[in-house]
Amino acid sequence: MSKVKIASNPYRRSTAFLSWNGEAWIPVDSANNPNSQLLSKQFSEGFFPFKSAQVVEVILSEYGGRDSTEIEFEGPDDEWAELVGACSEAELNERVTLSRGSRTLANARDILPFVRDEFESVYSIIAGQADGRPETQELLRKFRDASSDVVPVCVVGNYSSGKSTFINALIGSELLPSSDRPLTARVFRIERSDQSDRASITLDYSGGSLRLWFGEKGVDIDSPASTCPLAEEVTACIQPDDTSPVVDRARKALTVINKYKPAPEEGLGDLVEVRAPFRGDGWMRDKRLVIFDTPGSNSNSNAQHLEVLKEAMRGMSDGLPIYVTEYSSLDSNDNAELYDEIREIEALDERFAMVVVNKADTADLPEDDQSQEMAEYVLNTPVVRNLYAHGVYYVSSIMGLGAKTGGDFADRHYDRCFRQLLSSYDDPDDRYYTRLYRYDLMPRQLRKRALSEADGCPNHVLANSGLFCVQRGIEDFATKYSVYNKCSRSDDLLHELIESTDEALEDVARRVEESRRLGQDDLDASKGACLGNLREESASLREAAVGGYLPHMNGRDYLEGATLNSELLRAWEKDFSETRQDEAGVDEKGRAAAASFAAVGSKLRERATSMFDSRDLLGLGSLVASFANDVTKALESHSEEMDARREADRAVSEDLLEKIREHFDCELGRAIAEVEQRSREYWCLRAEEARAALLSLISNGAGIDEGRRGMLRDIIIDFRPLSLSDSVPEIMEIRNPFDPNKLWKAPITIQHNLELSRRVSRWRSAVEPAHEDSFTTWLNELTDKLAENIVDLNPELKRKLDFIKQNERELAELQVKRDRLRRAEERVSSFMSWRGED
Repeated sequence: MSKVKIASNPYRRSTAFLSWNGEAWIPVDSANNPNSQLLSKQFSEGFFPFKSAQVVEVILSEYGGRDSTEIEFEGPDDEWAELVGACSEAELNERVTLSRGSRTLANARDILPFVRDEFESVYSIIAGQADGRPETQELLRKFRDASSDVVPVCVVGNYSSGKSTFINALIGSELLPSSDRPLTARVFRIERSDQSDRASITLDYSGGSLRLWFGEKGVDIDSPASTCPLAEEVTACIQPDDTSPVVDRARKALTVINKYKPAPEEGLGDLVEVRAPFRGDGWMRDKRLVIFDTPGSNSNSNAQHLEVLKEAMRGMSDGLPIYVTEYSSLDSNDNAELYDEIREIEALDERFAMVVVNKADTADLPEDDQSQEMAEYVLNTPVVRNLYAHGVYYVSSIMGLGAKTGGDFADRHYDRCFRQLLSSYDDPDDRYYTRLYRYDLMPRQLRKRALSEADGCPNHVLANSGLFCVQRGIEDFATKYSVYNKCSRSDDLLHELIESTDEALEDVARRVEESRRLGQDDLDASKGACLGNLREESASLREAAVGGYLPHMNGRDYLEGATLNSELLRAWEKDFSETRQDEAGVDEKGRAAAASFAAVGSKLRERATSMFDSRDLLGLGSLVASFANDVTKALESHSEEMDARREADRAVSEDLLEKIREHFDCELGRAIAEVEQRSREYWCLRAEEARAALLSLISNGAGIDEGRRGMLRDIIIDFRPLSLSDSVPEIMEIRNPFDPNKLWKAPITIQHNLELSRRVSRWRSAVEPAHEDSFTTWLNELTDKLAENIVDLNPELKRKLDFIKQNERELAELQVKRDRLRRAEERVSSFMSWRGED
């Protein structure tokens, strides 16, 4: 049996392949197999889940034999699941044996919260050292975006392809004006409003911000200019008593803005920021979706739109490009040129691009599915060939929008089209019943899942319009795929930030060291030497203590025995179930129900026997009535039993959730107390060791008379003990109650364990620098007091000593900052590192 290993690292955007020669794994590279298709960029650098089926097929063609080929996989669990799904296809399942390798990577959605916490812990250091430098401020802004929950979706395409209608369908409202002719070069940035009855529009105007608010009625406008012709046009079309939905009023304002031709002195901005309520099925409600609508790329009047879009997305990353076209335009030159333009936008990741074939109901599509010839044609068109990754989706945006609005439209064209086509999208018995999602092209395992989900969607019009599958694709990107980019981008940016900050720290350190040297030279030689020895010893003690701190703290598993597992859950559930069923009398009601059903038959036999024995045939009606009454009582008894069981089950569910919360709070309290105690023990021990080391230095130090030596020893002995109380800031979010209903959808054991780990890690990030600072402050104060008593306290020497002390403090603070930045970088990288044997 041949064996091939796949090592996928989505954090580094690389996939390596190795073959087994009977003794060792040999890399598939240009030296060992220069002609292997596995070396192509689409497989070695592409996103593995989208290429998994193709990768397996290539492995089988190049390394497969008569027997099943063993494929060993190393990578995240998310990608392993995709590989298993790809190999479940009948044609692959019999030819492949899958196994997990010894190394794994964490799922990105699991570690992103930890990456954010690490950045927050060092943000103040980086921001403090930026000193207003534009390059550092830009990096900070990019990192905040990369580690945030923002999901940028950029909709591009040529004008008249239906981009605005498609976006309206996504957000479930007729927000954006649409037209078959090119409008202006403005870019719309659309985000969900926090409130369902509020909307706003913001754009640059005359050096300030023009803001429009839509509330109970009319429109409120805040203009930076005393006279604003644009505002006047908006208020002319929206009356003060207009109580129509906020989205309708916002659309009227956008229509005015879209058509407005500003005078040169007005300075109207090209980016329009819109916040409006989204309508429909609650799609992406827990994600911060930001949609960019761009002008048509093939309009001569909109030549600057790419620059506008680049500026609008400046600082963003991990954007999902959605290219909207029509079936008849797939092979146009305009589309080929647009692909090159998309690649110029740094914030967009073409590895996840989606192609939407809009107005698909107007295309001459074969009945119910694509032919192989048609699929090959589509996949070989310029944009699809270059951008096909996530999939090609066939969509009727008008039908998708109508599915969310219940067929309620403001636009007459939308309304007419929807009504004409409704039956063919909603009635399976309609002669032209249409299911556009069945034409979608995507990796096989993704398509299989997409078809299954679309088939099960209760809103048939939404599913059949193709919009449901697009939404699921965006949701997968936001939930599972983009977070790999966010983590790796955060790691890269943190490295750049640290390098930039390190350069600033080095400059300051050189300046401080030089001033310290000059100040030291002014002191008396013997006292200067003694003072230098004291400073060196103090610095050495601090460095040794700090260097050993993290290994000491990492030497214990604070979550040992704290994690939740299915066995523990089953045990709790069993105990609660027994108690609640006993309280509800389930067993008693069950026995009563069983007895009632048993009595139905026995009573029927007794009455029938008695009737026949007495030859009372007229009693047949009474027999039937009695039987019906007995059955009714039995059913009522059974219903009482089932009600009791349901009541007990509800109580058990509540008991179990409460027990989980109690367990979480208890284990969290224990873990954070253990973290703090272990840290306290370490620093108190280091403080006493430092006291002893300084006593030894003073006792053996040259250049100090015996009287002063005794005084210095007394200072060390009597100096206050290290105090760590109240040094750690209270972080309320750590002690917030655990609520599994507010976390991402996953087994409750995973939610519990990840959230517990995150909060303990967050607590460590607060405790460790606080305790380290307390120790450093304590050691500095002791060192300063000794230094003051080494030199004569005349005004001139005191001034020089203060000068040295000030510079040394600055140098020490710089070193602490550098250490913490390095530690943060190491921890962030460790989250994305391989785990297990190599």
